[in-house]
Amino acid sequence: MFDLSACHVERAGNGDYLVSWRLPHASDRVTVYMSEDPDRFYAGGDPGTPVLSTQAREALVPCPDDGVRHYFYLQSEHGEGVILAERKLALEGTPNFRDLGGYQGHEGRKLRWGKLYRSSKLSALSEKDRGIVRRLGLTLICDFRQVLEQELEPTALGDGHLHTLASLPVTPGSSQSFLQSLHDGIIAVDDAAKFMEDTNRDFVINQMPQYAEMFQLLLRGDQPTLIHCASGKDRTGFGAALILDVLGVEEDAIVEDYLLTNRYLPIEQEIKRLSSAFTDRSGAAVPEHVLRPMLEVRPEYIRACFEEIRRRYRSKQHFYETALRLDNTALETLKTRYLE
Repeated sequence: MFDLSACHVERAGNGDYLVSWRLPHASDRVTVYMSEDPDRFYAGGDPGTPVLSTQAREALVPCPDDGVRHYFYLQSEHGEGVILAERKLALEGTPNFRDLGGYQGHEGRKLRWGKLYRSSKLSALSEKDRGIVRRLGLTLICDFRQVLEQELEPTALGDGHLHTLASLPVTPGSSQSFLQSLHDGIIAVDDAAKFMEDTNRDFVINQMPQYAEMFQLLLRGDQPTLIHCASGKDRTGFGAALILDVLGVEEDAIVEDYLLTNRYLPIEQEIKRLSSAFTDRSGAAVPEHVLRPMLEVRPEYIRACFEEIRRRYRSKQHFYETALRLDNTALETLKTRYLE
């Protein structure tokens, strides 16, 4: 069997795909197939013509069209197979656009690639980006930004893209004074890490109706879906964590997905920008130790959400039914739709 923790697709410097994997026996030959349509592989039929066959544990696969997303099917000489794709999409105008596919969920079944995405805002997409996103076939976009954020930086995918744009504003109550300070050009936080933990706990305490509505929208049809906010890390991070949790992904794997934001967001660049743009209460530049905890993600932030859920609900089932409005039938529908 393929070791899922060692199966990855990344972009090489020239834009080609670096596909890597691991099998129990080093001598096993692997055949690699590529397609623009993941359903070709999920259907279980003929995967087409292989792009290569090798006994190595990685392969560089030329990208035939950088305006299209590609999916890969790897098959060992013993008949075992695994479907892979890039976790992060190579877009110029949004740095944190990711696919939730591939994680192991309920009863060992893996999340389907090309179905569930998470990202930062979409207002700065290039024309090339918009073409790539349009070809993903997104039919539902859930926007967790506040209404003013949505108005100032609207989602722009270009003419002819048919999708439902759902406004689900998430505004944690604990962040109101902080947001007002930002409007005044002041960052006034004494313990930034604790502030972020409290913000995440507030998602569970006061923001569940928006996330419950997200699931109701998912249940309305088998539609490729994107959830996003401004940077795609906090509001979106919790939304993605809920989706993965409902589909049976282990908490540690959910935390690992959450932490990928630190890899993809330009955190150091943002620290420099905000340090010069804002002041503290005394009028001095905001120090890095205040900014960094607010701009990066940490395990304790998302774990604070799970701790708050355990504190407030008798069980996961109680949480799903009470807070997310998901009964057993709804849960099974989601698993059937989004798991292999």
